[in-house]
Amino acid sequence: MTSSRIEPSARNLPVQKRAREKYELILRETCALLEESGFVGLSTREIARRADCNIATIYRYFGGVNDIVKALGEPFFTGVSELFDHMSARLAEGETLESAFEFFIQAFTSELAQNQWALHAEAGILTDKELIAWNSQFLEKIEKRLTGVLAIAGIERSTAELELISFRLVRHWKTYMRTLVEYENLEEAQWLQNDTVKTSLALVEAPLA
Repeated sequence: MTSSRIEPSARNLPVQKRAREKYELILRETCALLEESGFVGLSTREIARRADCNIATIYRYFGGVNDIVKALGEPFFTGVSELFDHMSARLAEGETLESAFEFFIQAFTSELAQNQWALHAEAGILTDKELIAWNSQFLEKIEKRLTGVLAIAGIERSTAELELISFRLVRHWKTYMRTLVEYENLEEAQWLQNDTVKTSLALVEAPLA
């Protein structure tokens, strides 16, 4: 994730320039609403008002609020997953796991600083059954990628054990993500980044029984 920008899901992406601009405006206004009032304040009516369009336009591209959140979340999750490629490359070049974790947490935090809507969307995802199921699918993919990273790091554990460690790490990082909501300026959370790296290392070394 070398840059941060809204990348609409390609599922219903309009071809015509004007329609695409409206599509992207809907996504931007959804991001703004999430940052201002959280998931609770999200509705197709309010999004349509902010995007200066009627509700029918919203449903032309999306199935509803959940579908808009998915359109925002899919490229974000993909970007997070791509960070594991960079971690793997660093480990293959001889960097320590601690250094790889430091890179990931710093890059992840930087991405969140530019996409603070994701912090607020996270809270809403936890209260909606459809989004919980959708989120779980992405977490499973991320855990699988992370298991590969841990294997490259040379951790002497079975595949099943590495999968369990990945599960714990991803949940820990999700908790870190939720904690960041409390900070207006994420740069002030440097101590939390450092603590997250240390805890991540501890989770790797902790007994699995």
